[in-house]
Amino acid sequence: MCEGLSSSRVKMECPLAMVMLQVLTLLALSSAAAAVTTVQPAGVGILHPAGDGRIAVAPYHQLAEPVGTASAEDAATTAAEIKRKNARILVRRNSGTLTRRYTKKLKIAVPEKQGFEVFVNATTQKVTGYCIDVFETAVKKLSDDLDYEFSIYAGSYDELVHNVSSGIFDAAVGDITITAERAVYVDFTMPYTESGVSLLVLSENDSNSTIEWVFLKPLTAELWLATVGGFFFTALVVWMIERPKNVEYQGSSSRQCSTALYFSFSTLTSSHDQIIRSPLSKIVVVIWCFVVLVIVQSYTASLSSMLTAKRLRPSVTDLDQLLLNGDYIGYQSGSFVHAVLTKKGFAEKRLRSYTKKEEYAEALRKGSKNGGVSAIVDEIPYITSFLSNPQYQNEFQMVNRIYKTPGFGFVFPQNSPLVHNLSVAILDLTSGDEGSRIQANWLGSATTFPSYVIPNTDSAPLTLRSFSGLFIITVCISALMLLISISRSVHAKYTKVRDSDMQSADGDGGGEGHGGSGSGPLQNDVGNGPMTDQPHHEAGNEDSQGIHGGGESVGDGEPNGSVPIHTIQIEMNTG
Repeated sequence: MCEGLSSSRVKMECPLAMVMLQVLTLLALSSAAAAVTTVQPAGVGILHPAGDGRIAVAPYHQLAEPVGTASAEDAATTAAEIKRKNARILVRRNSGTLTRRYTKKLKIAVPEKQGFEVFVNATTQKVTGYCIDVFETAVKKLSDDLDYEFSIYAGSYDELVHNVSSGIFDAAVGDITITAERAVYVDFTMPYTESGVSLLVLSENDSNSTIEWVFLKPLTAELWLATVGGFFFTALVVWMIERPKNVEYQGSSSRQCSTALYFSFSTLTSSHDQIIRSPLSKIVVVIWCFVVLVIVQSYTASLSSMLTAKRLRPSVTDLDQLLLNGDYIGYQSGSFVHAVLTKKGFAEKRLRSYTKKEEYAEALRKGSKNGGVSAIVDEIPYITSFLSNPQYQNEFQMVNRIYKTPGFGFVFPQNSPLVHNLSVAILDLTSGDEGSRIQANWLGSATTFPSYVIPNTDSAPLTLRSFSGLFIITVCISALMLLISISRSVHAKYTKVRDSDMQSADGDGGGEGHGGSGSGPLQNDVGNGPMTDQPHHEAGNEDSQGIHGGGESVGDGEPNGSVPIHTIQIEMNTG
């Protein structure tokens, strides 16, 4: 190329050509390398356990194999976990939806607890507990594979939250209560438990009192008054029905009153010394005896329940009462409850912190005056866990909830994309059977987190409303029988007056026709004792209709029509 050129020209142009040739060669090699290079997706892979138990990431086209040393049981568990994750990732890759993961390994803080390990039990070997199980189960429901490790934190919960906010930890998992003060610095997931702050107090036995009035407690005051009023009402009705014809209910006013009341109250024992003769009063007594039977049986059952069951009542029911008395109050060490108590006015010297269930029980047994406390203020899940122990159920009680909180949640920095995804997974977990299974596994199947005051299990007294129907029936029937009796009495008096007028008119006519001769037989009849005594005896044992019937029988036995008229007059006057 440089042969036909002069020497000076060759010296100038040959180096330039060589440089251009080298540049073209480099460009050609770069294009060839770009044509044969395959781009592999970053951050896409199949998980495999590393030797230290943490989760590492391998590219998706590589086979996941366990590395490091492990026991036979751990190896089996690891192999099953690898197989499940590989199958899930391969399905997503084949369907075109490759699994994503967060490129950074999350450093998750776990609080170190000395008590209530059922919620979080963090040791150097492993981290377990109810809260940890919920978190790991919720993570498995995510579409993103998380690479994380737990770090035990020995400090207060508020400090733990601030460390997450400052970036020392990427998240915090445990029994961390969602509060407004903490939510200012971090984001919480949806709560996975119901919560609140309540009082744990010592139970006292009612049998220690000197004077007992338990026999009055089965019935309310209204029912007691209604029952006593029913006895008086029944006595009044029976007296009004029986008095005109029954000599037992006649005499002085005090005798009549005592007889009627004694008969009415004797229906409690069914021992009736007095005889009632009227069918109307018998109906009244039968209905009232049925009402008394029902009330007595119900009273006996309720009283037996109150006397048989061990009646326990809380020694303290109000936090303000403790504040006024200056008693000592206990709380769980490191809990936000300390801030709640100080805001309510409790002095720092009156607050004592505890960590274990045994310390709770011992402090409550001692009492505020003997180096203990009068009450423990703690969150409802912890108190419920404490009372789930059989040895504490009959000795301690949980009373009024004094503070409401959303519950436990997981802590992340503000604007973390994991908060929304984990919240959805937690909602799906807690609303299904899997959440109930986890709770039953750690806390027991009978353990619940109530969001309301635990009701008193003592037997409730019987109310008037329960027997209102019986009282209405007996009042209506008694009033009806009394009305019938009064109607019959009025009718009998009206008939007697009418017959007297008719007899007087007939007597005047008979005296004019016989010229006064009727006075002789009349005197004979009056002087004859048996004839006057017999109508009187009949009038004393029969009703008004029987009286008229007796007059007709006497008239039928006498041939003279004037004699029966005078006889009937004598009978009515003597009766």
